[in-house]
Amino acid sequence: MNKNIFYYLLAITLVASCKRSDDNVFDKSPDERLNETLKAYQTAITSSPYGWNGNLFTADGTLFRFYFSFNDSNRVVMYSDFDSTTSSVLKESSYRLKALQQPSLIFDTYSYIHILSDPDGSVNGGTNGVGLKSDFEFAIDTVAADSISFTGRVNGSRLTFKKATQSDQTIWSTKQVANGVLGFKNYWKFLSYWKRLNYRGIDYELQFDTTSKKVTVSWGTGAQATSASSKYYFWANGVYFLDPITNGAVSIPGFSITGFTDGTLTSQVMNVTVNGAAATIKGAVPTISVPPLNPDVKNAVTRWRNQAASGNYWISFNGFHINGVENAFKINTLKNDSAIFYYLLYSPNTSGSDAFANIYLDTLHTPLGLVEVNGSWSKMVINKNTGLTKITEDSVSSKYPWPASGPARQTRDQMFSGSGQYYFVQASAISYDMVSVDDPSVWITWWWIW
Repeated sequence: MNKNIFYYLLAITLVASCKRSDDNVFDKSPDERLNETLKAYQTAITSSPYGWNGNLFTADGTLFRFYFSFNDSNRVVMYSDFDSTTSSVLKESSYRLKALQQPSLIFDTYSYIHILSDPDGSVNGGTNGVGLKSDFEFAIDTVAADSISFTGRVNGSRLTFKKATQSDQTIWSTKQVANGVLGFKNYWKFLSYWKRLNYRGIDYELQFDTTSKKVTVSWGTGAQATSASSKYYFWANGVYFLDPITNGAVSIPGFSITGFTDGTLTSQVMNVTVNGAAATIKGAVPTISVPPLNPDVKNAVTRWRNQAASGNYWISFNGFHINGVENAFKINTLKNDSAIFYYLLYSPNTSGSDAFANIYLDTLHTPLGLVEVNGSWSKMVINKNTGLTKITEDSVSSKYPWPASGPARQTRDQMFSGSGQYYFVQASAISYDMVSVDDPSVWITWWWIW
Protein backbone atom coordinates (compact mmCIF):
# COMPACT_ATOMS: atom_id res chain seq x y z
CA MET A 1 0.00 0.00 0.00
CA ASN A 2 2.82 2.42 0.94
CA LYS A 3 4.47 1.59 -2.38
CA ASN A 4 1.34 2.54 -4.31
CA ILE A 5 1.07 5.84 -2.47
CA PHE A 6 4.70 6.57 -3.33
CA TYR A 7 4.06 6.02 -7.06
CA TYR A 8 0.93 8.13 -6.92
CA LEU A 9 2.75 11.05 -5.30
CA LEU A 10 5.58 10.71 -7.80
CA ALA A 11 3.12 10.93 -10.72
CA ILE A 12 1.54 14.08 -9.28
CA THR A 13 4.98 15.64 -8.85
CA LEU A 14 5.93 14.87 -12.46
CA VAL A 15 2.67 16.34 -13.81
CA ALA A 16 3.13 19.48 -11.75
CA SER A 17 6.70 19.75 -12.95
CA CYS A 18 5.57 19.48 -16.60
CA LYS A 19 2.92 22.14 -16.05
CA ARG A 20 5.45 24.56 -14.57
CA SER A 21 7.74 23.86 -17.55
CA ASP A 22 4.88 24.56 -20.03
CA ASP A 23 4.04 27.79 -18.27
CA ASN A 24 7.58 28.95 -18.77
CA VAL A 25 7.39 28.61 -22.59
CA PHE A 26 5.70 32.06 -22.73
CA ASP A 27 6.29 34.86 -20.33
CA LYS A 28 2.70 36.14 -20.78
CA SER A 29 -0.73 34.56 -20.54
CA PRO A 30 -2.72 33.62 -23.68
CA ASP A 31 -5.08 36.57 -23.08
CA GLU A 32 -2.17 38.97 -22.81
CA ARG A 33 -0.61 37.64 -26.00
CA LEU A 34 -3.94 37.85 -27.83
CA ASN A 35 -4.50 41.43 -26.71
CA GLU A 36 -1.04 42.37 -27.92
CA THR A 37 -1.76 40.80 -31.31
CA LEU A 38 -5.03 42.72 -31.66
CA LYS A 39 -3.24 45.90 -30.59
CA ALA A 40 -0.63 45.31 -33.30
CA TYR A 41 -3.38 44.90 -35.90
CA GLN A 42 -5.06 48.06 -34.61
CA THR A 43 -1.79 49.93 -35.09
CA ALA A 44 -1.44 48.48 -38.59
CA ILE A 45 -4.85 49.54 -39.89
CA THR A 46 -4.64 53.02 -38.33
CA SER A 47 -1.06 53.66 -39.46
CA SER A 48 -1.68 54.61 -43.09
CA PRO A 49 -1.68 58.44 -43.16
CA TYR A 50 -3.86 58.62 -46.28
CA GLY A 51 -6.03 55.59 -45.61
CA TRP A 52 -6.38 52.43 -47.69
CA ASN A 53 -7.63 51.49 -51.14
CA GLY A 54 -9.66 48.30 -50.80
CA ASN A 55 -10.53 45.68 -53.41
CA LEU A 56 -13.45 43.49 -52.34
CA PHE A 57 -14.17 40.39 -54.41
CA THR A 58 -17.52 38.80 -53.59
CA ALA A 59 -17.94 35.03 -53.44
CA ASP A 60 -18.95 35.20 -57.12
CA GLY A 61 -15.78 37.13 -58.00
CA THR A 62 -17.37 40.53 -58.61
CA LEU A 63 -15.01 43.41 -57.80
CA PHE A 64 -15.98 46.49 -55.81
CA ARG A 65 -13.53 49.25 -54.98
CA PHE A 66 -13.44 50.92 -51.53
CA TYR A 67 -11.57 53.60 -49.62
CA PHE A 68 -11.12 53.23 -45.84
CA SER A 69 -9.58 55.39 -43.15
CA PHE A 70 -9.53 54.00 -39.58
CA ASN A 71 -8.86 55.79 -36.29
CA ASP A 72 -8.02 54.60 -32.77
CA SER A 73 -11.55 55.31 -31.55
CA ASN A 74 -12.96 52.39 -33.53
CA ARG A 75 -14.41 54.65 -36.19
CA VAL A 76 -13.93 54.23 -39.94
CA VAL A 77 -14.87 56.46 -42.86
CA MET A 78 -15.29 55.05 -46.35
CA TYR A 79 -16.23 55.50 -50.00
CA SER A 80 -17.19 52.80 -52.51
CA ASP A 81 -17.58 52.67 -56.29
CA PHE A 82 -20.88 50.78 -55.87
CA ASP A 83 -22.88 53.78 -57.16
CA SER A 84 -22.79 57.57 -57.52
CA THR A 85 -23.85 58.15 -53.90
CA THR A 86 -21.40 55.76 -52.22
CA SER A 87 -18.57 57.16 -54.37
CA SER A 88 -19.28 60.80 -53.51
CA VAL A 89 -20.61 60.86 -49.91
CA LEU A 90 -18.17 59.96 -47.13
CA LYS A 91 -19.75 57.42 -44.78
CA GLU A 92 -18.71 57.01 -41.14
CA SER A 93 -19.42 53.91 -39.08
CA SER A 94 -17.79 51.78 -36.39
CA TYR A 95 -15.49 48.79 -36.48
CA ARG A 96 -13.97 46.28 -34.05
CA LEU A 97 -10.97 44.02 -33.98
CA LYS A 98 -11.97 40.84 -32.20
CA ALA A 99 -10.63 37.36 -31.64
CA LEU A 100 -13.12 34.91 -33.07
CA GLN A 101 -11.69 31.68 -34.47
CA GLN A 102 -8.84 33.96 -35.49
CA PRO A 103 -8.28 37.73 -35.21
CA SER A 104 -10.97 39.45 -37.29
CA LEU A 105 -12.00 42.88 -38.52
CA ILE A 106 -15.72 43.50 -38.00
CA PHE A 107 -17.69 46.38 -39.51
CA ASP A 108 -20.34 46.42 -36.80
CA THR A 109 -22.71 49.20 -37.89
CA TYR A 110 -24.42 49.44 -41.27
CA SER A 111 -22.13 50.99 -43.87
CA TYR A 112 -21.32 50.84 -47.57
CA ILE A 113 -19.66 47.47 -47.11
CA HIS A 114 -22.94 46.08 -45.74
CA ILE A 115 -24.80 47.03 -48.92
CA LEU A 116 -23.14 44.17 -50.79
CA SER A 117 -24.22 41.55 -48.26
CA ASP A 118 -27.67 42.97 -47.60
CA PRO A 119 -30.12 40.03 -48.02
CA ASP A 120 -32.72 42.33 -49.59
CA GLY A 121 -32.05 41.94 -53.31
CA SER A 122 -33.66 45.30 -54.08
CA VAL A 123 -30.84 47.04 -52.17
CA ASN A 124 -27.96 45.72 -54.26
CA GLY A 125 -29.48 43.94 -57.24
CA GLY A 126 -28.55 40.54 -55.84
CA THR A 127 -30.59 37.51 -54.85
CA ASN A 128 -33.08 37.77 -52.01
CA GLY A 129 -31.66 36.04 -48.95
CA VAL A 130 -27.97 36.31 -49.92
CA GLY A 131 -27.52 39.67 -51.64
CA LEU A 132 -24.25 39.75 -53.59
CA LYS A 133 -22.59 37.03 -51.47
CA SER A 134 -20.26 39.35 -49.62
CA ASP A 135 -19.27 39.82 -45.97
CA PHE A 136 -18.84 42.44 -43.25
CA GLU A 137 -16.81 40.26 -40.87
CA PHE A 138 -13.32 39.39 -42.13
CA ALA A 139 -10.63 37.10 -40.73
CA ILE A 140 -7.17 38.65 -40.98
CA ASP A 141 -4.89 36.57 -43.19
CA THR A 142 -1.66 38.53 -43.68
CA VAL A 143 -0.29 41.91 -42.67
CA ALA A 144 2.57 43.50 -44.59
CA ALA A 145 4.13 46.95 -44.53
CA ASP A 146 1.79 48.38 -47.18
CA SER A 147 -1.00 45.81 -47.49
CA ILE A 148 -3.39 43.63 -45.50
CA SER A 149 -5.47 40.70 -46.75
CA PHE A 150 -8.70 39.28 -45.32
CA THR A 151 -11.21 36.48 -45.95
CA GLY A 152 -14.94 36.88 -45.28
CA ARG A 153 -16.12 34.71 -42.41
CA VAL A 154 -19.50 33.73 -43.92
CA ASN A 155 -19.29 33.81 -47.71
CA GLY A 156 -15.52 33.67 -48.16
CA SER A 157 -15.33 36.97 -50.04
CA ARG A 158 -11.80 38.39 -50.34
CA LEU A 159 -10.78 41.86 -49.18
CA THR A 160 -7.36 43.41 -49.73
CA PHE A 161 -6.06 46.72 -48.39
CA LYS A 162 -3.26 48.65 -50.06
CA LYS A 163 -1.93 51.85 -48.54
CA ALA A 164 -3.40 54.85 -50.34
CA THR A 165 -1.22 57.73 -51.48
CA GLN A 166 -2.13 61.36 -51.02
CA SER A 167 -3.11 61.39 -54.70
CA ASP A 168 -5.41 58.38 -54.15
CA GLN A 169 -7.11 60.10 -51.25
CA THR A 170 -7.61 63.22 -53.38
CA ILE A 171 -9.16 61.21 -56.23
CA TRP A 172 -11.79 59.90 -53.79
CA SER A 173 -12.40 63.15 -51.89
CA THR A 174 -12.70 65.33 -55.02
CA LYS A 175 -15.35 62.94 -56.40
CA GLN A 176 -13.33 61.78 -59.39
CA VAL A 177 -14.50 58.21 -58.75
CA ALA A 178 -18.09 59.47 -58.69
CA ASN A 179 -17.39 61.26 -61.99
CA GLY A 180 -16.39 57.90 -63.46
CA VAL A 181 -19.59 56.24 -62.21
CA LEU A 182 -21.75 59.05 -63.63
CA GLY A 183 -19.79 59.37 -66.88
CA PHE A 184 -20.17 55.65 -67.54
CA LYS A 185 -23.96 56.07 -67.54
CA ASN A 186 -23.56 57.87 -70.88
CA TYR A 187 -21.97 54.73 -72.31
CA TRP A 188 -25.39 53.08 -72.13
CA LYS A 189 -26.92 55.85 -74.22
CA PHE A 190 -25.28 54.48 -77.36
CA LEU A 191 -28.02 53.33 -79.70
CA SER A 192 -25.89 50.64 -81.32
CA TYR A 193 -25.33 47.44 -79.39
CA TRP A 194 -21.73 47.37 -80.62
CA LYS A 195 -19.31 49.95 -79.17
CA ARG A 196 -15.71 50.39 -80.25
CA LEU A 197 -12.81 52.21 -78.65
CA ASN A 198 -10.44 53.68 -81.21
CA TYR A 199 -7.00 54.06 -79.68
CA ARG A 200 -3.81 54.72 -81.64
CA GLY A 201 -5.65 53.95 -84.88
CA ILE A 202 -6.96 50.50 -83.85
CA ASP A 203 -10.58 49.62 -83.07
CA TYR A 204 -11.25 47.67 -79.87
CA GLU A 205 -14.77 46.30 -79.43
CA LEU A 206 -16.04 46.64 -75.84
CA GLN A 207 -18.45 44.29 -74.08
CA PHE A 208 -19.28 45.14 -70.44
CA ASP A 209 -20.93 42.58 -68.16
CA THR A 210 -22.32 44.75 -65.37
CA THR A 211 -23.54 41.80 -63.28
CA SER A 212 -19.99 40.58 -62.66
CA LYS A 213 -18.18 43.85 -63.49
CA LYS A 214 -16.17 42.25 -66.27
CA VAL A 215 -15.11 43.76 -69.59
CA THR A 216 -14.24 41.84 -72.76
CA VAL A 217 -12.11 43.68 -75.31
CA SER A 218 -11.81 42.35 -78.88
CA TRP A 219 -9.69 43.45 -81.82
CA GLY A 220 -8.48 42.20 -85.19
CA THR A 221 -10.45 40.29 -87.81
CA GLY A 222 -10.58 36.80 -89.22
CA ALA A 223 -7.80 34.52 -87.98
CA GLN A 224 -6.22 37.49 -86.19
CA ALA A 225 -9.33 38.21 -84.08
CA THR A 226 -8.43 38.30 -80.38
CA SER A 227 -10.27 38.85 -77.11
CA ALA A 228 -9.12 39.49 -73.56
CA SER A 229 -11.16 39.98 -70.39
CA SER A 230 -10.63 41.71 -67.07
CA LYS A 231 -12.54 42.83 -64.01
CA TYR A 232 -13.19 46.57 -64.02
CA TYR A 233 -13.72 49.27 -61.41
CA PHE A 234 -14.37 53.01 -61.36
CA TRP A 235 -11.45 55.32 -60.79
CA ALA A 236 -10.27 58.82 -61.78
CA ASN A 237 -13.14 60.10 -63.99
CA GLY A 238 -13.56 56.80 -65.78
CA VAL A 239 -13.41 53.02 -65.97
CA TYR A 240 -10.23 51.09 -65.27
CA PHE A 241 -9.27 47.44 -65.75
CA LEU A 242 -7.86 45.32 -62.93
CA ASP A 243 -5.61 43.65 -65.52
CA PRO A 244 -4.66 46.02 -68.37
CA ILE A 245 -5.52 44.74 -71.85
CA THR A 246 -2.37 44.22 -73.91
CA ASN A 247 -2.09 44.14 -77.70
CA GLY A 248 1.58 43.66 -78.45
CA ALA A 249 3.36 46.72 -77.08
CA VAL A 250 0.07 48.54 -76.49
CA SER A 251 -1.38 48.45 -72.98
CA ILE A 252 -4.90 49.67 -72.22
CA PRO A 253 -5.45 50.16 -68.45
CA GLY A 254 -8.93 51.61 -68.95
CA PHE A 255 -10.13 55.04 -69.93
CA SER A 256 -10.99 58.42 -68.45
CA ILE A 257 -14.22 59.94 -69.81
CA THR A 258 -13.93 63.57 -70.96
CA GLY A 259 -17.24 64.06 -72.78
CA PHE A 260 -20.20 62.55 -74.61
CA THR A 261 -21.98 63.83 -77.71
CA ASP A 262 -25.43 62.40 -78.30
CA GLY A 263 -26.86 61.94 -81.77
CA THR A 264 -27.84 59.25 -84.24
CA LEU A 265 -26.78 55.63 -84.43
CA THR A 266 -23.55 56.50 -86.22
CA SER A 267 -22.84 60.01 -84.89
CA GLN A 268 -22.76 59.40 -81.14
CA VAL A 269 -19.29 59.67 -79.64
CA MET A 270 -17.73 59.41 -76.20
CA ASN A 271 -14.43 61.25 -75.86
CA VAL A 272 -11.95 59.52 -73.57
CA THR A 273 -8.26 59.43 -72.76
CA VAL A 274 -6.18 56.26 -72.57
CA ASN A 275 -2.75 56.59 -70.95
CA GLY A 276 -3.29 60.34 -71.22
CA ALA A 277 -3.80 60.23 -75.01
CA ALA A 278 -7.07 61.24 -76.69
CA ALA A 279 -9.28 58.41 -77.96
CA THR A 280 -12.95 57.88 -78.85
CA ILE A 281 -15.71 55.35 -78.32
CA LYS A 282 -18.36 55.13 -81.05
CA GLY A 283 -21.25 52.88 -82.02
CA ALA A 284 -20.47 50.34 -84.75
CA VAL A 285 -22.66 48.72 -87.41
CA PRO A 286 -21.46 45.17 -88.20
CA THR A 287 -22.93 43.52 -91.29
CA ILE A 288 -23.20 40.05 -92.74
CA SER A 289 -19.93 40.52 -94.65
CA VAL A 290 -18.17 42.45 -91.86
CA PRO A 291 -19.10 40.68 -88.59
CA PRO A 292 -18.43 41.90 -85.03
CA LEU A 293 -14.81 41.85 -83.83
CA ASN A 294 -15.51 39.53 -80.89
CA PRO A 295 -14.43 36.08 -82.15
CA ASP A 296 -16.75 34.37 -79.65
CA VAL A 297 -19.77 35.54 -81.67
CA LYS A 298 -19.36 32.58 -84.01
CA ASN A 299 -19.57 30.12 -81.08
CA ALA A 300 -22.01 31.80 -78.68
CA VAL A 301 -25.21 30.81 -80.48
CA THR A 302 -24.24 27.12 -80.45
CA ARG A 303 -23.68 27.21 -76.70
CA TRP A 304 -26.97 29.06 -76.25
CA ARG A 305 -28.87 26.51 -78.28
CA ASN A 306 -27.20 23.45 -76.78
CA GLN A 307 -27.83 24.62 -73.23
CA ALA A 308 -31.59 24.42 -73.74
CA ALA A 309 -31.76 21.64 -76.30
CA SER A 310 -32.32 19.04 -73.57
CA GLY A 311 -35.87 20.30 -73.12
CA ASN A 312 -35.48 23.55 -71.19
CA TYR A 313 -35.86 27.08 -72.52
CA TRP A 314 -34.64 30.68 -72.49
CA ILE A 315 -36.84 33.53 -71.28
CA SER A 316 -37.04 37.31 -71.64
CA PHE A 317 -38.93 39.56 -69.25
CA ASN A 318 -38.71 42.77 -71.27
CA GLY A 319 -38.72 41.69 -74.89
CA PHE A 320 -36.91 43.82 -77.45
CA HIS A 321 -34.69 46.82 -76.77
CA ILE A 322 -35.08 49.19 -79.75
CA ASN A 323 -33.34 52.47 -80.53
CA GLY A 324 -32.40 53.14 -76.92
CA VAL A 325 -35.73 52.06 -75.41
CA GLU A 326 -35.81 49.02 -73.14
CA ASN A 327 -39.05 46.98 -73.32
CA ALA A 328 -39.85 48.94 -76.47
CA PHE A 329 -43.20 47.21 -77.08
CA LYS A 330 -44.18 47.27 -73.38
CA ILE A 331 -44.75 43.56 -73.53
CA ASN A 332 -45.10 43.34 -69.75
CA THR A 333 -48.49 45.08 -70.10
CA LEU A 334 -49.94 42.09 -72.00
CA LYS A 335 -53.03 40.32 -70.71
CA ASN A 336 -54.74 37.17 -71.92
CA ASP A 337 -58.28 37.24 -70.58
CA SER A 338 -57.69 37.18 -66.81
CA ALA A 339 -54.06 36.03 -67.17
CA ILE A 340 -51.13 38.46 -67.02
CA PHE A 341 -47.83 38.41 -68.91
CA TYR A 342 -44.97 36.46 -67.29
CA TYR A 343 -42.20 36.19 -69.91
CA LEU A 344 -41.28 35.47 -73.52
CA LEU A 345 -40.05 31.96 -74.13
CA TYR A 346 -37.75 30.47 -76.77
CA SER A 347 -37.16 26.74 -76.63
CA PRO A 348 -34.59 25.29 -79.06
CA ASN A 349 -35.45 21.83 -80.31
CA THR A 350 -32.83 19.64 -82.01
CA SER A 351 -35.37 17.11 -83.26
CA GLY A 352 -37.96 19.50 -84.68
CA SER A 353 -39.14 23.09 -84.77
CA ASP A 354 -38.35 25.55 -81.98
CA ALA A 355 -41.04 27.09 -79.79
CA PHE A 356 -41.47 30.87 -79.48
CA ALA A 357 -44.35 32.12 -77.31
CA ASN A 358 -45.67 34.47 -74.65
CA ILE A 359 -46.19 32.85 -71.27
CA TYR A 360 -48.85 34.12 -68.87
CA LEU A 361 -49.73 33.63 -65.22
CA ASP A 362 -53.31 32.65 -64.42
CA THR A 363 -55.27 33.99 -61.44
CA LEU A 364 -53.47 31.48 -59.17
CA HIS A 365 -50.13 32.73 -60.53
CA THR A 366 -49.50 29.41 -62.24
CA PRO A 367 -47.76 29.69 -65.64
CA LEU A 368 -49.97 28.68 -68.56
CA GLY A 369 -48.44 26.01 -70.80
CA LEU A 370 -47.40 26.32 -74.44
CA VAL A 371 -50.68 24.84 -75.67
CA GLU A 372 -52.63 27.62 -73.92
CA VAL A 373 -50.83 30.71 -75.23
CA ASN A 374 -50.25 32.51 -78.49
CA GLY A 375 -47.01 31.47 -80.17
CA SER A 376 -45.16 30.13 -83.18
CA TRP A 377 -42.96 27.30 -84.27
CA SER A 378 -39.73 28.45 -85.83
CA LYS A 379 -36.42 27.27 -87.26
CA MET A 380 -32.88 28.49 -86.66
CA VAL A 381 -30.17 28.14 -89.30
CA ILE A 382 -26.70 28.83 -87.88
CA ASN A 383 -23.65 29.72 -89.98
CA LYS A 384 -20.88 27.91 -88.10
CA ASN A 385 -18.18 30.11 -89.65
CA THR A 386 -19.60 33.48 -88.58
CA GLY A 387 -22.22 32.67 -85.92
CA LEU A 388 -24.81 34.47 -88.05
CA THR A 389 -28.21 32.97 -87.22
CA LYS A 390 -31.31 33.15 -89.37
CA ILE A 391 -34.67 32.63 -87.65
CA THR A 392 -37.75 31.89 -89.74
CA GLU A 393 -41.34 31.23 -88.72
CA ASP A 394 -42.38 27.68 -89.48
CA SER A 395 -46.02 27.77 -88.36
CA VAL A 396 -48.38 29.60 -86.00
CA SER A 397 -50.53 28.19 -83.22
CA SER A 398 -53.99 27.60 -84.69
CA LYS A 399 -55.81 27.51 -81.36
CA TYR A 400 -54.14 30.59 -79.85
CA PRO A 401 -52.73 32.63 -82.76
CA TRP A 402 -50.88 35.91 -82.39
CA PRO A 403 -53.22 38.89 -81.99
CA ALA A 404 -53.62 41.28 -84.91
CA SER A 405 -52.03 44.21 -83.06
CA GLY A 406 -50.46 45.26 -79.78
CA PRO A 407 -47.27 44.25 -77.93
CA ALA A 408 -47.49 40.52 -78.70
CA ARG A 409 -47.92 41.08 -82.41
CA GLN A 410 -45.15 43.69 -82.51
CA THR A 411 -42.81 41.30 -80.73
CA ARG A 412 -43.62 38.47 -83.12
CA ASP A 413 -43.15 40.72 -86.16
CA GLN A 414 -39.80 41.96 -84.89
CA MET A 415 -38.56 38.42 -84.27
CA PHE A 416 -39.10 37.46 -87.90
CA SER A 417 -38.73 40.89 -89.54
CA GLY A 418 -36.41 41.77 -92.43
CA SER A 419 -33.74 39.17 -93.02
CA GLY A 420 -34.51 37.56 -89.63
CA GLN A 421 -30.77 37.37 -88.96
CA TYR A 422 -29.08 37.85 -85.59
CA TYR A 423 -25.74 37.68 -83.84
CA PHE A 424 -25.60 36.12 -80.35
CA VAL A 425 -23.36 37.43 -77.56
CA GLN A 426 -22.90 35.85 -74.15
CA ALA A 427 -23.63 38.86 -71.94
CA SER A 428 -23.15 37.18 -68.55
CA ALA A 429 -22.93 33.76 -66.95
CA ILE A 430 -26.73 33.38 -67.25
CA SER A 431 -27.72 35.60 -70.18
CA TYR A 432 -27.24 36.03 -73.93
CA ASP A 433 -28.05 39.00 -76.13
CA MET A 434 -29.55 38.36 -79.59
CA VAL A 435 -28.69 41.36 -81.79
CA SER A 436 -30.34 42.17 -85.11
CA VAL A 437 -28.03 42.28 -88.13
CA ASP A 438 -30.42 44.58 -90.00
CA ASP A 439 -30.42 47.16 -87.20
CA PRO A 440 -27.86 46.99 -84.33
CA SER A 441 -30.10 49.22 -82.21
CA VAL A 442 -32.41 46.19 -81.85
CA TRP A 443 -31.69 43.32 -79.48
CA ILE A 444 -33.30 41.05 -76.91
CA THR A 445 -31.75 39.52 -73.78
CA TRP A 446 -32.44 35.87 -72.99
CA TRP A 447 -32.03 34.70 -69.39
CA TRP A 448 -31.34 31.28 -67.91
CA ILE A 449 -32.94 31.09 -64.44
CA TRP A 450 -33.21 27.33 -63.89
